[in-house]
Amino acid sequence: MVSVIIPVYNRFQTIQYCIESVLIQSYQDFEIIVVDDLSTDNTCDIVESLKDARIRLIKLDKKGGAQVARNKGIIEARGEWIAFLDSDDLWEDKKLEIQVDELKKHNFDSNIVIHCNCFCWDKTKNKRWEWSIPLTEGNSYSLLLTRPAPLFPGILTSKKALLQVGLLDESILSYQEWDTSIKLSSICQFIHIKEPLFTYVFHENETISKNIERDINGYFYIINKYKEDIRKYKLWNNHLTLLFIKASNYGNYKDSDKFIKLMDASTSRQFMVKVLISCKVKTKKAVKLLFKRIGK
Repeated sequence: MVSVIIPVYNRFQTIQYCIESVLIQSYQDFEIIVVDDLSTDNTCDIVESLKDARIRLIKLDKKGGAQVARNKGIIEARGEWIAFLDSDDLWEDKKLEIQVDELKKHNFDSNIVIHCNCFCWDKTKNKRWEWSIPLTEGNSYSLLLTRPAPLFPGILTSKKALLQVGLLDESILSYQEWDTSIKLSSICQFIHIKEPLFTYVFHENETISKNIERDINGYFYIINKYKEDIRKYKLWNNHLTLLFIKASNYGNYKDSDKFIKLMDASTSRQFMVKVLISCKVKTKKAVKLLFKRIGK
């Protein structure tokens, strides 16, 4: 059995189509665990109106965020396998069937993570396209230290593996699936299904992905968390360069300066000039910070 975990907060407009995309799966051996993070709208009423014995609604005692909700779902799960779905996204109808068939090929090895590509749907513009997630297969720990890849709605893994890595980090503000993938890659092999098996929905409501400050803070949290290995693989300056560009283009020069100062002492003038040429920094102030760092 697969336990499908859906964290939710104030999603009365989307939660029904989200859950229904699970209910119509061609693979039917599942339970749905909706974990409500103290919604103030009628989200819970909608969940309770969907009369299916496989749906469980769990209400948190205090607001904790999506990671707290996901962890609660993992702990309460009755299935050996865990799949995640965000409350504003939806699955293709053969998503679970295709992924469980892949598990069968590997004798249901609990140290496996299966993920997939997806469709993107911009509801405001009514545009739909396919997104090929960066290829992530096999032993992926060092690869995942370079960049994010799997998204939560595409991930299927074992409850055993999630418990073994200490569940999900509840402190991280953004890039939560990146951190989860890095943790799982320390003990799991990754299988990448190139077929789009879910739809990532863009909508007018605010999401973490639209908040550049949370984006920067979450990214920085992750590279700090794995700093030792990131430095071992000589990736530290690359990540700080990306953060410098993000902060500069956002007009956050305090963080821009911080990211430059955190670069390893071995940072060469040639590297910094390359950054200056390659990045699309929009302001003179950011350029001055770079020149100050390289001693010009």
